[in-house]
Amino acid sequence: MPAVVSDASVLICLGAIQQLQLLKDFYEEVFVPNAVWREVTAATGPRAGASETLQAYQQGWLKVQTPNNHQLVSSLQTSLGAGEAEAIALASELRANLLLIDESDGRKQARALGLMIAGTVGVLMRGKQAGKIKELKPILDILIQQHNFRVARDLYKEVLQQVGEIPTPQ
Repeated sequence: MPAVVSDASVLICLGAIQQLQLLKDFYEEVFVPNAVWREVTAATGPRAGASETLQAYQQGWLKVQTPNNHQLVSSLQTSLGAGEAEAIALASELRANLLLIDESDGRKQARALGLMIAGTVGVLMRGKQAGKIKELKPILDILIQQHNFRVARDLYKEVLQQVGEIPTPQ
């Protein structure tokens, strides 16, 4: 099974809306580097997605793995946070089939390394298309309004059009 690596934002967002199980459903196992694990689970105070991420780890489908390419991590950290840098490096090392990442600069860096990427919205769209999510709009609205998830207005409309929840303009 090809490897899938996740950055923190996807775990946090999907956990916050009780949809983290989609990762197990679609990918069977997901790898996260240590910096992502700490970012999600070791925050001071309650963090959205932390308990769901811990549960996924205890169930055995979320795996924590340290990237070995410290030079790549250091290079990426000149413009990215530790979690994004380690996630990209780990995905590169594992020759991952997919890197789950939301942060735009991280996505650009990952693409430059030839990595395939998706984010929270992509996972949710797949969930809708697979019939695991009945309606996407209320879920996106909760992420935006209650969890400060940022999505461009045009992308929001395009996604809802693609999944048939709002009409496509003629």
